[in-house]
This record gives sequence, C-alpha cells and structure tokens, in this order.
Amino acid sequence: MTNEIRLAHFIQITTTKNTYNYQNYFVQQNKNGYDFAPFQVQGTVANLNGDNSQITLLFPTTDYALSLVELGDGNRKSQLMLSTYTVTSAGNLSSDPISTELYIGLGASFSEDTIELRFNTAVDSVAANFPARRFNEDNVGYLPLDSALSLR
Repeated sequence: MTNEIRLAHFIQITTTKNTYNYQNYFVQQNKNGYDFAPFQVQGTVANLNGDNSQITLLFPTTDYALSLVELGDGNRKSQLMLSTYTVTSAGNLSSDPISTELYIGLGASFSEDTIELRFNTAVDSVAANFPARRFNEDNVGYLPLDSALSLR
C-alpha cells in the first residue's frame, strides 16, 4: 500500500486590468471558479527569521500566460494569492487550504517553452530593532546607576 500526498495549487493573479483564477490539479475542469492551467510553483522557503520569500510560477509558453505578463506590465504590477489544498483519494478538495499566501510581482522571463513569473512576499518581517526605542525615564521610570533593572 502506498500513501500519496495530493496537493492542488489555486492562484489568483490580479493585474492592472483584471483578475485571473487558475488551478493546476483538475485537468480541463473549472473548480470553484478556477480554470485549469498547467503551472508549477517553485522556490518558496520559510525560515525562522521571517525574511521575504521568493517564489516562481512556471507556465508553458501559451497565449494566456503571455497576456498575464503583458497585462501585469512585465509582472511588476501583479499581485498573487496562492492557496494550497489537499486532495482526497476520491478527488475532493479539503474544506480549508493548508496555506494561503500573498505575493507581489517582481518580473518575468521567457524562453522558447517556458514563461517564468517571479513573486516576492508582500510583507517583510519586523527586525529586532523595530520600533527603535531606548530605555529612558519616561518609559521605565527612574534609571538605576548600576545594571540592575526592575521590570514591573
């Protein structure tokens, strides 16, 4: 007996002109308002620092993929919402996505058979020095002359 993991990606790409909904699991079907498109999601990595992650959508060179790049001004004015669902062995989607992530377009590149759309996360992590505040008498009271602080 083999255990299979079945994942379906649902993408919503918003350009300056329109919003496009695609999914990459149910071939030649419209599932919940998302048409089928053969695409692949690559490169997302999560880390403990919460740095921006970059992903790439790979499409075959087709008319609809070319129009996504043109309408998004080279994919620099596009927004992407990526939702990942599990699919049961009966072919049903899970009720809630495993994850839903928001990205902004960075650019695109072309080859004879592939169109690559690059995206970056919309929100970066907060650095350790944000907000840049220092201990002073207003926010901690009287400051001691030695290093013993009383935090109450």
